[in-house]
Amino acid sequence: MSRSACWSLVLFLAAACLPALARTENLDETLRRCAKESDPAQRLACFDAIVSRLPQVEADRFGMTADIERKREPVAVQQAKAQVLTGRISALRQAPHGERIFTLDNRQVWIEAEARPNIQFAAGEEVHIEHGAMSSLWLVADKHREVRVTRLQ
Repeated sequence: MSRSACWSLVLFLAAACLPALARTENLDETLRRCAKESDPAQRLACFDAIVSRLPQVEADRFGMTADIERKREPVAVQQAKAQVLTGRISALRQAPHGERIFTLDNRQVWIEAEARPNIQFAAGEEVHIEHGAMSSLWLVADKHREVRVTRLQ
């Protein structure tokens, strides 16, 4: 392939990737698409296009609130809310004000929003994190054991 044809291909692929990068919430999807590319030149061009847009992506995310995101992409927000993170409690400890701190098997650390001592959890127990009203997150073991949480790590 000639040098000019190669550059044309690179520019074409870069231009093809840019529309997907215009929406910052799809950056992970764009990265996955680039990673699946089998041709090394096309793969590199795809990643280069992403890197060239990173300053704009960071600037676009600065100050982003859930309300603004919902107005921009209401379908994407609904799909994200439908997602559930499943895991197992690998460690459980008490915070200074009585809230429990949950460490999951994926190394994420979550803390109760307010202490709920009447609800019991145990290390090794399977739980999931799900979205609730007004952007809240809930750690749920079963229908009767759920607490509002915030992610620490």
